[in-house]
Amino acid sequence: LAYRRAGQGDDSLYDGAFMDRHSSLWRLTDRGRREARAAGEWLKENCDQFDAHYTSEFLRAMETSALLNIEGARWYAEPNCRERDWGSWDLARPNERLSKEESRRRRAGLYFAPAGGESLAAVILRVDLLLDYLHGRYPDRRVLIVCHGELMWAFRLRFEKLNQIQFRDMAHVARHEERIHNGSVLRYTREDPATGEPAKSFRWMQLATPGHGDAIKRQPPWKEFRPMSYSNSDLLELVGRFPNIYRSSLDEPGARPLQSILPSEQDDTGWPGERG
Repeated sequence: LAYRRAGQGDDSLYDGAFMDRHSSLWRLTDRGRREARAAGEWLKENCDQFDAHYTSEFLRAMETSALLNIEGARWYAEPNCRERDWGSWDLARPNERLSKEESRRRRAGLYFAPAGGESLAAVILRVDLLLDYLHGRYPDRRVLIVCHGELMWAFRLRFEKLNQIQFRDMAHVARHEERIHNGSVLRYTREDPATGEPAKSFRWMQLATPGHGDAIKRQPPWKEFRPMSYSNSDLLELVGRFPNIYRSSLDEPGARPLQSILPSEQDDTGWPGERG
């Protein structure tokens, strides 16, 4: 299964009639078209023929798909391959995003959703629907999907069973080895790249950026991974990274009476700092 991130869109303009378009109607820039053609050459050199071809129906992804120039490809435009919905941030310049929202993004991580938009956790639900469909229709076959960076992260979270804490850790190195550039290719396989022996599920991944100045980025090695599961001690180790903020309990000796911490009738703000 291979995913290809659409090339650079013309979102850097932020001016004039461009601002009247939803981001789904952005075209590729000249650089984006070069990235698409480079990725097409990389796929021809490194991948066997694909059995099915899917693309996001966002224009920049559709344009990318065509410029890959894959001989004989018949593309299906799939709504579930669309980019994450950024809601009120869709056409907002970085300096126009409210500092309060940016603070909330940093605090919420995987669960942040701009007003009217999607969280990355919600995008994973779309990924599950798409994978269920592809598994039923193309068992043991090769599928190419042209989509977007956030969707590719959602696939990583699903296949590699990464949790929100690991996602936060990876975000700190995303500008380096984990970054999904425009034009990147993300591949998953069940076959051991060294021996060809098949596993029961995806066990190896490769993240390449054709056209990158770094040769390692252009042709990185395959990485073996095992979907994460946790022992009791593993879970406690993860939890232990975040110190307790409130150590007492309402039914423990010395806890404040319930009435003393209830909001007053004049206070309509609810429970301060309430967390689920």
